[in-house]
Amino acid sequence: MFGIDALLEPAAQDAVSRAVAAAEANTAGEIVVAVVPSSDTYPRAVLVAALACGVPVAVALTLVTGPDSLWRFLPIAALCILLCLTAAHRWPLLKRPFISPTVGREEVRQRAIQAFYDHRLYQTRDATGVLLFLSLLERRVELLADTGIDALVPEGTWGGVVRELTADLRASHPVDGVVRAVARIGEILAAHVPRCPDDTDELDNGLRVGR
Repeated sequence: MFGIDALLEPAAQDAVSRAVAAAEANTAGEIVVAVVPSSDTYPRAVLVAALACGVPVAVALTLVTGPDSLWRFLPIAALCILLCLTAAHRWPLLKRPFISPTVGREEVRQRAIQAFYDHRLYQTRDATGVLLFLSLLERRVELLADTGIDALVPEGTWGGVVRELTADLRASHPVDGVVRAVARIGEILAAHVPRCPDDTDELDNGLRVGR
């Protein structure tokens, strides 16, 4: 859905950076686009994934290797679960089905708030910073706006940007979707906080890629 490889390509990062620069040309606001592979390690989901995959495999192997025996099953189960734990850590998509939607939503929200502060969006001169945040494993988008611009924008406006971007991502157009979302954010900012003569580019325009 989110096309992580496409978003992390140098050409895609350059396209996002140019889109941010263009969007900010007519506004005093600041836009930051950040993407992370995952908003949390989800240790519980890893454990559940390992058990859900490892135990059935262990049962099958035990039945194949001889008569049902608890003492044969236990070491086979331990090995299978260990291998599945390793796989879930190495390939995060294996644990995604076991992440509660509520937990995933909250973790992405908290990671987006952290990114808002990490990337200094709260330090803009007129509190007009906007963060567009994508968390790839959870397949979620968050948009956070500072108080100086959020108070001016009609309710539901930011949600519309998120919905349009999510539709583009589902259609496998991650780069074009992000570029369009940035342009739309720029239009909203320009309508409420137009560029002033002494405006400076307070934050770097490049795509922020987290771990």
